Amino acid sequence: MSKNKNNPQGAETVEEIPLANPHGKTVEEIKQVAQTLQVQLQEHQKQANHHQTMATKAQGALEVMLQMIPKEEVEKMISDQAKSNGELSEG
Repeated sequence: MSKNKNNPQGAETVEEIPLANPHGKTVEEIKQVAQTLQVQLQEHQKQANHHQTMATKAQGALEVMLQMIPKEEVEKMISDQAKSNGELSEG
């Protein structure tokens, strides 16, 4: 029989909560963290879906707007934007 270091003779027995890992967290604590992470993940996925929808709508609106501008002007806008982006990345 092994000795119980946590229960010297005559002391009241205390039930220990099993640890789930070597960092001292109980299974219940880890379950609570997992539930919180699951809720956060779902919220972030919902936001990501919304952002994707809005980006798609913005892209569609941009394409419609660009169709209303003469082709030469659109090409100039794109060229100017590329030059502007090049200056920012070089600086």
